[in-house]
Amino acid sequence: MSEKTAVKNLSARGNISILSLVSVIAFSFVFLLIADCCRIFTAMSACRKAADAAVLAVSQDLLFLERDNAAVTAQEIASRNGCVLKEISVSYDKVSVSAEKRIDFIFLRIFGRQSCSVISVSGTDIIYPWDEVFGLCKRHRFNYIYQ
Repeated sequence: MSEKTAVKNLSARGNISILSLVSVIAFSFVFLLIADCCRIFTAMSACRKAADAAVLAVSQDLLFLERDNAAVTAQEIASRNGCVLKEISVSYDKVSVSAEKRIDFIFLRIFGRQSCSVISVSGTDIIYPWDEVFGLCKRHRFNYIYQ
């Protein structure tokens, strides 16, 4: 083996180790970015679940004319799902709930983005058994007003 061939083989080994190091660092950054994206999608799912569950629970309470505990019920359900109740709107036949979850980033901190908030809004309409939709009250007309 000549001296030139031996030097050529040694320099090739050095290039491969540098290339390996750069690729490991690049894949680490990509992995951390994917981890942050997964945290965002998980928080979106949790917020949607919390808002939907809270709106259904409050609607069920309204169906049984229990309006006083609407905010407490929505707050409890949101906190069970790891979210915070941001806003609740309750009327005679409509309920709207907004839930929020805060996410702390792992990789995006390098670029100055410490955290973000994910907000989910859910709403529903309530149809009471005595409404005209069911046709159960043909002789009397009921007018209920919440104050």
